[in-house]
Amino acid sequence: MSSVSYTVKGSTATLTLDAPENRNAINQALLEGISEGLERASADDAVRSIVLTHTGTVFCAGADLKEQSSAGSAEGARPLGASAANTVIRALLTCPKPVLAAIHGHVRAGGMGFAAACDFVIAGPRASFGLTEVRIGVVAAMIAPVVLARIDDRTAADWLLRARTITPGEALSAGFVSHAVTEADGSVEATVEKILADLRKAAPAALAASKTIVNRRALELMDAREEEMIELSGRFFAGDDAQAGMKAFLEKQTPPWVLEQ
Repeated sequence: MSSVSYTVKGSTATLTLDAPENRNAINQALLEGISEGLERASADDAVRSIVLTHTGTVFCAGADLKEQSSAGSAEGARPLGASAANTVIRALLTCPKPVLAAIHGHVRAGGMGFAAACDFVIAGPRASFGLTEVRIGVVAAMIAPVVLARIDDRTAADWLLRARTITPGEALSAGFVSHAVTEADGSVEATVEKILADLRKAAPAALAASKTIVNRRALELMDAREEEMIELSGRFFAGDDAQAGMKAFLEKQTPPWVLEQ
């Protein structure tokens, strides 16, 4: 069974992350599914917009820690899937058609990179966000360029250093999400449809050119920092702290560095 389903309704293609048993964690199957879906939608002239959404209570939990933990330091200075994950982030940013993230659940770690790379992020009342890497002994390095393109430095310090849970309202105030939909507002789907209705009024070529303008800063940051960030991420994933942190996470234990006061 595929980790990502692809459907088309009218002029909208929907890519649904569909591995809820794995919390839609980032692995080869998920990355291939997103890549193939984006390529398919980009090549279809009848498709004008793309919605990236999910099944289950988690949009994306970040890296598949079972894969990373079992690999240990065998991958040297490059964590598993590093290049492939960044390729997907670039594909979301450079896709000629607008991509809307419709988020009903939790977004963590590497999943934040996927959300940041979308042109619109619509978060429902049960959504939450978090850059939780430091709590398992690693660094949110690979996704840092695209995430930092969306938020300011003070917000980045709060999110990356504290690794706390971010509410949709906070993410909206920070500029990370486009719309935070409350219970009183209606549904995520209704907000998505309002945006899609506006996009259907735009000339496709002009829309694609406009998208290159709004995503230029994110791509420039990736171009300048990508290899450095992959090396930094890999160095920490291969380190003793990461091995202890991932083991503690998978066994639902407390990492050895946690202090009470």
